[in-house]
Amino acid sequence: MDAELVALTSTAASTAVTLLVTDGWERVTAGLASLWSRVHPDRAPVIEGELREARTALLEAERTGDITIAEDLVAEWRSRLRRLADADADTAADLRRLVASVLAPALADTGARGPSITMTAVVADHGRVYQAGRDQRIAEEDG
Repeated sequence: MDAELVALTSTAASTAVTLLVTDGWERVTAGLASLWSRVHPDRAPVIEGELREARTALLEAERTGDITIAEDLVAEWRSRLRRLADADADTAADLRRLVASVLAPALADTGARGPSITMTAVVADHGRVYQAGRDQRIAEEDG
């Protein structure tokens, strides 16, 4: 999978999960269900139900202060969006349009900010830099 698609699915998942606890949650749910209906028409109602369940879990997590639920849901929906994009070549373009026309404007309406990571590194000689916005695993052999 190319880096652009990884970034797109990551942004879409993170933004969608953020929006599930806002007044714009129904637009997000309808938009994602519509995306699924193009590839798997029978799955759209199931996706809507799963997004409603995710919303309920997120609202409860906000109440109790559990931040892991949101992180888990972002990872889950990122994975689902990647699999959907892998199943149909046109899905990436549809997802890009959904982010631009539904998710980003809905996020702007809430005043919330989407994910943002800024990294800077300077390396000299034979030095190495490893940067990650989240998890990172490095396996090197001594030689």
